[in-house]
Amino acid sequence: MPKVQIHVDKEHTVHIDIAGPLNHTTWAAIRRECHELDDLRVVRVNLAGVQSIDSAGIGVLLMIRECAEKKNGRVMITGAMKNPNVNQIVKLAHLDKIFTIE
Repeated sequence: MPKVQIHVDKEHTVHIDIAGPLNHTTWAAIRRECHELDDLRVVRVNLAGVQSIDSAGIGVLLMIRECAEKKNGRVMITGAMKNPNVNQIVKLAHLDKIFTIE
C-alpha cells in the first residue's frame, strides 16, 4: 500500500513524497489533493521511497504534470535515481524527457 504525503511550503512549492508502489492506489490519493491546490509554482515529487512503478503510476506522474501546467506550475521528480528499478522505468518511459529529474 503506497503512502503519500503532500505539503506546501511558504514559496508555494508543493512537495509530494511517495513511499511504496506507485500505482492506481496512489492515483486515488493524489487526484483529489492535486485539484484542490491553488497558486502553485513548483511541484516536487519525491520518488526516493518508491519500490516500483506500473503503467498507472506513470499515469499518476502525468496527471500531476497536467494539474501543475493548468496552474502555470512545473513538476520536478527527485529521488528516482536511488532505486535502479525506478530509474530504469523513468528512462524507459522517457519521463526524463518531459520532467526535470534531480
